[in-house]
Amino acid sequence: MKIHSMGAGFALLAGLLAAPFAHAAGGAEVRTETLLKTERSWDGELYKAYPHGQPELTLVRITIPAKTSLPWHRHPSPNAAYVVSGELTVESRDGKHRKLLRAGDTLAEMAGSQHRGVTGDKPVELLVFYAGAAGVPLSVKTE
Repeated sequence: MKIHSMGAGFALLAGLLAAPFAHAAGGAEVRTETLLKTERSWDGELYKAYPHGQPELTLVRITIPAKTSLPWHRHPSPNAAYVVSGELTVESRDGKHRKLLRAGDTLAEMAGSQHRGVTGDKPVELLVFYAGAAGVPLSVKTE
C-alpha cells in the first residue's frame, strides 16, 4: 500500500495505535493496556507545554535505597514514572500535595514545581519516561 501524503500516513499510524492489536504473526493474541493517559500531573496541574527544540525521549531505570529522601527538584519536561518495586511517597515542597506509590502504580510527574520522593523500609525501583528536548536536563536540583 502506497501512501501519497504525510497527512494520510499520520492518519493511518494514529488509527493503528489507537486500536488494540488483535493478533500478531502466528496468531498469538497481543494485549495492550494503557497504564497512564493524562493532561495533568499528580498534583492536578495541567501540563503547559513541551520544551522547545529537537524532541528527545529518555527512559531511565532509577533505584533508590531504603529510607532515602531525594533532594528537592523540578523537571523542565513532562515525564511519567512506573513503580517496579517498593513504596515511594512523593510530596510537593509547598506541603499541599503528598501521594504514596506502590509497585504497579504510575505517576504523571510534576513539571516545573518543586517536589521530592521519600522511600520506606525497602528500596524502590522506578522506570521513568521523559518527553523532553535535546539539551534540556531531565531534572534540576533546587536545594
